Amino acid sequence: MDSAIPVITVLAALAVLAAFRASRRARRDRERLDAEGLLAEGEVLEVWQDGTAFRVRYRYTPDGAAEPVLRTEMAPCLRVLVPAVGEKVRVRYDPHDFRRSRILRAGE
Repeated sequence: MDSAIPVITVLAALAVLAAFRASRRARRDRERLDAEGLLAEGEVLEVWQDGTAFRVRYRYTPDGAAEPVLRTEMAPCLRVLVPAVGEKVRVRYDPHDFRRSRILRAGE
């Protein structure tokens, strides 16, 4: 049983390292999108709770696109910060990859 403790410790450390790297990558991607992304108006189509988080499905039409893009993103855990179905939202998107987008919050 004692030999399992180092293995569990190593696995836990690897999980923490992987989470840290994913967080850094997500922050870098968001910073790049904020710096290089374009703005569009979108509309919230659906909101649902997924465990402790909310998911928001929205659509927007990038400049020059023939059809709208449908996306789903995680929303803040506070229900009051989640946009309502039918609400118009501002979306920042990557002009080179329309799948990369995010809803802008008030003040952004």
